[in-house]
Amino acid sequence: MSGGALRKISGNAGALFAIQLANALLPLLLAPFLTRTLGKDGYGLFALGIAFIQVATIFTDYGFGLSAVYQIARTRGNTSRIQRIAGAVYACKITLCVLATACVFAYPLLREEYAAHRDYFWVLSLSVIGITLQPVWLFQGLERMGSITVYVLASRLSFVALTLLLARDAGDLELVAWFNGLSHLLAAAIGLAFVRRAGVWPRWTSWRYAWKIFHSSTEYFWSRLAVASYGAGAILFLGTFSTPAQVALYSVAEQFYRGAIAVYSPVTQALYPHMARHRDVALFKKLFAAAAALAVVGIALGVILGPWLIGFVFGPEYAQSYGVFFVFMLALGAAIPSILLGYPFLGAMGNASAANRSVVFAGLVQVLALAVLYAGHWFSALAVVGAVLAAEVSALLWRIHFARPYFKTRISVAGTK
Repeated sequence: MSGGALRKISGNAGALFAIQLANALLPLLLAPFLTRTLGKDGYGLFALGIAFIQVATIFTDYGFGLSAVYQIARTRGNTSRIQRIAGAVYACKITLCVLATACVFAYPLLREEYAAHRDYFWVLSLSVIGITLQPVWLFQGLERMGSITVYVLASRLSFVALTLLLARDAGDLELVAWFNGLSHLLAAAIGLAFVRRAGVWPRWTSWRYAWKIFHSSTEYFWSRLAVASYGAGAILFLGTFSTPAQVALYSVAEQFYRGAIAVYSPVTQALYPHMARHRDVALFKKLFAAAAALAVVGIALGVILGPWLIGFVFGPEYAQSYGVFFVFMLALGAAIPSILLGYPFLGAMGNASAANRSVVFAGLVQVLALAVLYAGHWFSALAVVGAVLAAEVSALLWRIHFARPYFKTRISVAGTK
């Protein structure tokens, strides 16, 4: 592999890391403030709202964050085709966004226990719209992530700053939702301005072409939806059948888990378009070994320091969360290698079906586990995180099975040129 290619991946990974820092780690840093300001029940409602946004935007993304990135990465140099792909993707995303926001509006009307928080749930739709319109997937496919890093950071920092300055007590929950939604809309507006300046403004072709692009992403969508079942879906399960306090205990522990995943995500996102073109197994092995070694050290430190970390970061009233935290550390040991073996490897090697079906299988495991919990009336945070662990291990075992033949054949870079 050439030094230039490695530098390009490193540059895109750095930009993606900054975006991931803004989207995941900055809210993690904000969480200690919110747990103390909003209280346990208020923070539980906040976490439930974030879960709604995540599920809704998985629906509006419909897997385009993977399928469209792949198509654009393979269509470099053909600006007209990139514009047609972008036009079709945006037509699909906007249509899906209308349906998603309708569901967000309906939830507090259908659940009597959340009727008093109706306005809060309705404000969440601003975040759904803003995230739907952001063109991160387009610039990722073009491998020009530096173009949007600054505005994503600025929008997220504005959310954090406004929340820290103006949120004072549990009564400001809706205000926090407004700050989050407006910052996402700001990011979308600036991002679309960058798209126009880059000369790849979406071009409408036809509904037939939009349907073709939509259909090509369906398998990716099911895999992303399956991931949601053992991510945000777990919080929705707790929020629907348990209490905001249990949601808060689960969410506090999950913050550390999601923060660790966020550290690895930029590498996988930057590696995917490069692997899609070059299928550089030798490079992948090196990155995989380094990531695994870092994960072992991080998980060991997390298990040892967990009780202190929870108390220091979120407050002593969340000490009960350590049991959930410990199980999340076990799940992290399965999630990190699974993420690397997924789309950056199996997807790029031309076997996206194996990557997609692995998370569908894991999602089914999660749904089955949650069904067992429902039947047994086990609605605690600890019970739900056990179902997440089962799902993560299932996905890893599936991906290992399908990845092994590629390591044995030792596909060379030269053979793909």
